[in-house]
Amino acid sequence: MDLGLAPTGDLMFTIGYQGASLEGLVETLTAAEISVLVDTREMPTSRRPEFRRKSLDAALAAAGIRYLSLPALGAPRELRAVVSDWDRFVDGYRDRLALVREELEGLVPLIESERVCLLCFEADPLACHRSLLAHEIQGLLDVSTVHLRLGRVDEADDHEGVTSLRKVANDEMKVPRG
Repeated sequence: MDLGLAPTGDLMFTIGYQGASLEGLVETLTAAEISVLVDTREMPTSRRPEFRRKSLDAALAAAGIRYLSLPALGAPRELRAVVSDWDRFVDGYRDRLALVREELEGLVPLIESERVCLLCFEADPLACHRSLLAHEIQGLLDVSTVHLRLGRVDEADDHEGVTSLRKVANDEMKVPRG
């Protein structure tokens, strides 16, 4: 499916799997012509087995999407504990990125040559470290960020116990669930 998106190197994508099915996630990534999914969780595991590293890697490989886990770019546990204090979280995560600058800069050539999507749990990119990570990458590379959404999430994820309600913003691409 051609969505008329910008060529590789001009865009970077992000997505959260909160409230999503694995099939819906893969369909969304395929529709956006993603070639590499970069897992930015510090611990690439989940209470939902389909979103654990090995299961996710296998499902993506079957769809022709490469999986890359970069735990160093994740939000450390102690930061996730203060996410209710967003300013403190932002300061802490920026400090974290300064410590893992090599891993961060290592993404630049990949983003220049592939259609890359950054993955984390949180459905809302504005409440997740991946929006901060995307902003840092934009400081290194002239790219725009598109936050992919699997449609509006309006009920709790039974396994994670979290609810997210938010309309799609202008800089997001909404791909309907299958």
